[in-house]
This record gives sequence, structure tokens and C-alpha cells, in this order.
Amino acid sequence: MNIFRKFDYSQSVFKSEQVFAADFMPDELVHRETEMNNLASALSPLVKGARAPSIILHGPSGTGKTTMVKHILRQLKEATNRVHCVHINCMEQGYRYSVLTSILSSLGYQVSRRGRSADEIIAYMVEMLKKEKKTLVAGLDDIDLLVSQEKNAMLYDFLRMRENFGIDAVAIALTNKEDFIMGLDRRIRSSLLQSVINVNPYTPAQLRDILAERAKIGFAPGACEEDAIGLCAGFAAKNGGDARLGINMLWLAGKEADKQESGKVLVSHAETVKGNSLSILRSEREQNLSKEEKIVLEAIRKAGQIQSGILYSKLDLNERSVRNYLAKLEELGFVNSIQINSKDGNTRIFRPSNGRA
Repeated sequence: MNIFRKFDYSQSVFKSEQVFAADFMPDELVHRETEMNNLASALSPLVKGARAPSIILHGPSGTGKTTMVKHILRQLKEATNRVHCVHINCMEQGYRYSVLTSILSSLGYQVSRRGRSADEIIAYMVEMLKKEKKTLVAGLDDIDLLVSQEKNAMLYDFLRMRENFGIDAVAIALTNKEDFIMGLDRRIRSSLLQSVINVNPYTPAQLRDILAERAKIGFAPGACEEDAIGLCAGFAAKNGGDARLGINMLWLAGKEADKQESGKVLVSHAETVKGNSLSILRSEREQNLSKEEKIVLEAIRKAGQIQSGILYSKLDLNERSVRNYLAKLEELGFVNSIQINSKDGNTRIFRPSNGRA
């Protein structure tokens, strides 16, 4: 007998599991109407062929920034053929050069294996945008996770595109780092200070509404207790108001309900999976690290704690690159460090941490 026949798929609590996936795009964004309107208002000149400012979209993780920008870019493309829109995950790319090549690829140009300089990449981008008579609009997700000064260079590319090349380019820079804009170069900061849109954490009531909407379209009718939704929303609210955490927990509760063949998602199922929901989000973050970043993280975990100088000597990697990897790992919460001052000089000691969801 085929082993899969023992599972009764007809009794699943799910109508569509895809609804709970990280990349699912709901038709409407619940409780983000004001922020969506502010973003659309800032970009509205593009519809008439006029110039629009680059924007900083700031808010904690799980507050809907990525979904907002994807919605806005999709609707902007529907409203006008004068724009080329692209969304880039800077955490996955890591470097300005990688972001630029991704933008160029979205324009239909594949960079050769021998590679090109960043200036050459920009020249090709400009050539193609001029040919198509379009303004580049790029959502730069997690821009604060570009290494070192790369974020300054990346934003400078956009802010000086008209001055240097005679075309317009708009960056929508997404960040959850509170002091991100103050850490930018003064000239870049002054250009962006008037174009910051803040996204506040969801309230417990808002999280409940969001999860109730996902449950409505993701579960079979009547297959989820309201109190189970409330528990997931409350757990997400206590962990920074991260909607992704609540959605993930609700999905895991559904899987637990199917496992127990209960036919309905109960509070007890949500309680069972509470810890796993945090672990899965951390694991997803870690999977997105580069090979080199994983090497550095594993070295720190293996050592338990390690001085920076000793770490550099143990790794077959460029020291400057390792410094950049460490900064990113600390920003993501995978490691923490303390400064040690002594008569022999200063050093940092790195330790592994649990990481943030």
C-alpha cells in the first residue's frame, strides 16, 4: 500500500496553505491604508511623467513594509508605462554591485561571466532606461544590511542619476533600523530627511484582524477557533508586533490540527507550536545568509566566544570582508559582541546569540 494513502486529505483544515506563505500577496492590506496613501502620494508625479523623490520606508520587521512596496510597484506599473519597477532583497544581495546587476537583469540584460565594473553596469542601465524612456523605481528591501558604506553608495547612485546621466531614478529604501538615516552620509541624509514614511508596529487588535483575514481565506469554513486566532495574535504582539510571526504560528497550528486529525484548529494546537514559530523565522533568516557569512557564524558558534583577531586568523577570508560579515550578523542578531580595552590594545569578543525572528 502506498504510504501516502493513509493521509485523509479531504479532512484537512486548510483550504489553501499558500495563504500562509511568506511570499503570499493579499489582495488588500489590512490596517496600512494611511501608509499606502502616503507612499502613493509621493510617487504620484511619476504617472504624469514628472519627477518623484526617493523614499525611506522605516518600521520594525513584520509590519508590512515589503508587501506595501510590492503592492505599490504593481499598481504603479498598471497606472503608467513610464516606469520600470523592480523589488530587490538587499540582504540576499549583500553588495551594491549585486544589487546593480539584479536591476540590470530585470531590464533584460544578463551580465557576462567575466563580469563588469559597477560603473559599466550603471552605464548599461542608463542606456536601456533611456532607450525605453522609463524612470527606474526600485524597492530596496533591507537596505541597512548592505555591507559597510555600500548603502551610501547605493543611495547616491539613485539621488545623482539625473545630475550624472540625465535620467530619473527613484529608490524606495526599506529598513527596520531606527538610526539608519542618521548613519548615512550627510549629503545623502539631507536629501532624504523630508521623504521618510514611518510604519508603526501592529496593535494586538490589528494583528487579530490580519490573522482573522488569513484564516478566512486559508482555512476551510469553520475550521479555526476564534480563540486560536487570538492566541496567535497575542503572541505576535508580545514579540514586537510581527505579523509574520502570527501568520506562521497560525499555519503551524493548522498543521498540528491535521496531524491530530481534529478537523479544527484549537487553542491547544496553537499552544503546542508556539516555540516552533519563532525558530522557523530565525531559520529562514539564516538560510538567506551568504556562504561566507555562514562560515563566520559557524566559527563563532563552534568557539562559543572568540576574539576578533583570533577569528580573523582562523578564517581563510579577507579581514575587511570578515568585518563586514560580522557587522551584518550582529545587525541581524545572530551574534553579539563586547569591546575589551586593555594596555595591549582594544579588541572585540564575539558570541553567538539566538538571532531575531
